[in-house]
Amino acid sequence: MDVVVDLSGRHVIPPLAEAHNHDLQNAFLAGRIAPGYLASGIFYSGQMGANPEDIRPFRSFLGTPGSVDVMYVEALISASDGHPLGMALDSYKAAGMEAKPEDIRDQAYWAVDSLADLDARWDRIAKAKPALVKVMLIDSANYAANRRNPALFGRNGMDPALVPEIAKRTHAIGARLVAHAETADDFAKAVAGGADIIAHLPGYKIGRGKAAADYRLSDVSIAGAAKQRVTIITTTAISRFALEKSPKLAPVIRGNYVDNIRRLRAAGVKIVFGSDDVGGSVVGEIESVDRLNVIPRNELLRIATQDSARVLFPDRAIGTFVEGAEASLVALEGNPLEDLSALRRPRLAIKQGELLARR
Repeated sequence: MDVVVDLSGRHVIPPLAEAHNHDLQNAFLAGRIAPGYLASGIFYSGQMGANPEDIRPFRSFLGTPGSVDVMYVEALISASDGHPLGMALDSYKAAGMEAKPEDIRDQAYWAVDSLADLDARWDRIAKAKPALVKVMLIDSANYAANRRNPALFGRNGMDPALVPEIAKRTHAIGARLVAHAETADDFAKAVAGGADIIAHLPGYKIGRGKAAADYRLSDVSIAGAAKQRVTIITTTAISRFALEKSPKLAPVIRGNYVDNIRRLRAAGVKIVFGSDDVGGSVVGEIESVDRLNVIPRNELLRIATQDSARVLFPDRAIGTFVEGAEASLVALEGNPLEDLSALRRPRLAIKQGELLARR
């Protein structure tokens, strides 16, 4: 039956999109966290490193009018001693369980150290028909030396020389390539290698032996990103973890963010918002970027709704109120242009024509 919804006194926006997180990648987290997405006015999520076998049992419960729509990275490629191996081993240990690297390689991620390794695994990667493939670039300038450092075992990136071939194969199967990048050099190699999306704006931490200059994007790489229509996901809010350990880095990290974002915007590079914060959400990321005072509030809200959603689901009419668009909206108690905290007070949500919640 028809329902009349009174929106008087409310401020209506398209739903928010979380372009980078890892909180819906297993059944336990998805069961706990997915309902909170809609309650927070976040209808779309990019999950940046899932195992297809892990998500298969519950994936059908997502992507409906009553649940969050998710775009998964279903093929994550790193070195045999690369991230996320160390994180996975730490998780097993914290849970009182034992695991060996070989239990994790080619399970949680694809271990690729050479073209021969890629050849051996690519048919299985392609068979899963991933929409997004991801490569891990971590301190690429020192790739060889880092692999000889036992302290970095499980936390390295992959050989950046392999990225162009991975990009070629990814595009051949109709998928897009996402690159994890931590330094300005990682960013440059991701752009030069053919990445479509860069999952972090470098500079959320200052690594050991690094300086601010190591995270300042070059004008050449920014121009390349603009020419190739590369999208950058911000993830600025996670800098708080580095700042909790070293508060004195605050002006350095902030300065890098402001400088990089200002030049990316001037070049016309697409910027979208993602938090990479399992304990938080993209709302915290939006607030973090807003505090940098480098993106006008109206543009900030357009990125948070329209641009971020369309990067995840480029073939859908979402993030806008025009004829033929999906009937999805969030009604807020206050005006986010004047008070951004209004994003934390959704009072009503409609997803694909279905009324979800009223507070």
